[in-house]
Amino acid sequence: MEEKNMKKDLSRRSFIKGAAIGTGAFAMAGIGGAKEAYGVPPPKKWDMETDVLVLGFGGAGASAAIAAHDAGAKILIVEKAPFGGGNSGCCLGAMLLPNNIPDAIKYYRALSFGTVKDDLLIAAFADALVNLPKKLKEWGINTQYRMKNVVKNLPRAVFPKLPGVECIDYLTAGSGKKVFEMISRVVNERGIKILYETPARKLVQDCSNKEVKGAVVEIKGAEKFIKAKKAVIMATGGFENNVEMQGYYFYPGLRLYPFGTPYNTGDGIKMAFAVGADQWHFSCVEWMTVCMKAPTEQMKATIQFGFAPGACIIVNQKGRQFINEAKSLSHRKDPMQFTFFDHEEARYANIPFFAIFDESFRLKNQLYPDDYKKQEVGYAAAHNVYEWSKDNTTEIEKGWIIKGESIEDLAKGIGVDAAGLKDTIAVHNQNCKEGKSSEFGRPAKDSAPLEQPPFYAVELAPSIINTQGGPKHNFLAQTMDTEGKPIPRLYTPGELGSFFGHLYQGGSNFPEALAFGRIAGESAAKEKSWK
Repeated sequence: MEEKNMKKDLSRRSFIKGAAIGTGAFAMAGIGGAKEAYGVPPPKKWDMETDVLVLGFGGAGASAAIAAHDAGAKILIVEKAPFGGGNSGCCLGAMLLPNNIPDAIKYYRALSFGTVKDDLLIAAFADALVNLPKKLKEWGINTQYRMKNVVKNLPRAVFPKLPGVECIDYLTAGSGKKVFEMISRVVNERGIKILYETPARKLVQDCSNKEVKGAVVEIKGAEKFIKAKKAVIMATGGFENNVEMQGYYFYPGLRLYPFGTPYNTGDGIKMAFAVGADQWHFSCVEWMTVCMKAPTEQMKATIQFGFAPGACIIVNQKGRQFINEAKSLSHRKDPMQFTFFDHEEARYANIPFFAIFDESFRLKNQLYPDDYKKQEVGYAAAHNVYEWSKDNTTEIEKGWIIKGESIEDLAKGIGVDAAGLKDTIAVHNQNCKEGKSSEFGRPAKDSAPLEQPPFYAVELAPSIINTQGGPKHNFLAQTMDTEGKPIPRLYTPGELGSFFGHLYQGGSNFPEALAFGRIAGESAAKEKSWK
């Protein structure tokens, strides 16, 4: 009798679940078998109206707003955070730009790695980046060459084997924070209204013709309908701070901490899918150097680990080295050792992992260097989230850094195999004395023996700069539906569905946001107002 009732209950649950999927959010997103995907219908009465509604006030949103305003449209910007900037406001500010269109087309076609097949989009991207310095100058922002022909002078910044790569130069107008401040001034000079702490929740769409008519935003806990008579431009960034979406698209169960803004949680992606947008580049993530887990979680901002040459190694829970500590991980496409999955143990073999160092290293090196703050790179540095002590003692007192009088004490304190750790340190020390590189390629010149007690450990975690995936767009920054047609009156520039797929060239998302933001703004302003 009990078994019969259980089967009946399971059958009922399955039916309810199936019905929910067929009629709820998944159906709206075009996943649950629904033939069409629509946003919320237009209301009987709108709360506000504008010509062009810009969702997100980062580099792409600001650029779009300026361009649309200058083309004669009335603009309203809504921003989820209490301030603008997004990832643009805390990036390095590097602009690796092509200097001629024919070579740029060759390079970006190769760089797209087959994921961008639209030649018109590739050509538009090349043209927009070549002419970006000129457009910025019109807004009073001057770029300067930091390096010409990057492939000869800084080959690691590009993919030196791809055709057309010789056209790439390195320009800058300052850190991303400084450039965004200049762009913000341009926005303010035009009197463009900005609503902060106003997250967008849904897109308003006419189901008869799929036109996007506006958006639903949240103001002080209340939903408000904003009419966009010409178009909506979504510049809401990626999903690097959405743990659930990370698990869907990257490594389930492996938390990746965002180097950039914590406000990028994939809101625009969900809204775009709800109105039938196609998708691309979701497997693409840009790695950063590792961060320190405890301070990152407590400060709610990623605190990078400043590796320096000396008496420091990185080990896993078994006390074993598994990585070249001196190698830069930023924007790398090599397999990342901390993502290695042990099938038999059904776990990530190198998670958790720790930096182990001795007293000599602590006295010489600030684990979160002041230089990060000076460069204004990364959200924590750009917003001065935390002042790290010079000798790391405050962080030891906070428990972020674990101390042990011996290797055995330290291993016990962090739950690492003591025998494995002792053996690893012995091998490391012997390599240092013999001037040998580590098994994983760390140069001998970057190493020193771990000998001076007390010993220390800090748990590390993987971090990422940003994501690239999102709604697919065309050369006008129009959002494309699953049939390859533009969704009327909807534009998605910037990191939200970036041009870049598997291969990403460092110093490109920032200028991409500015370039395609401008294109989106100009395109949106040309739309005829609906009645």
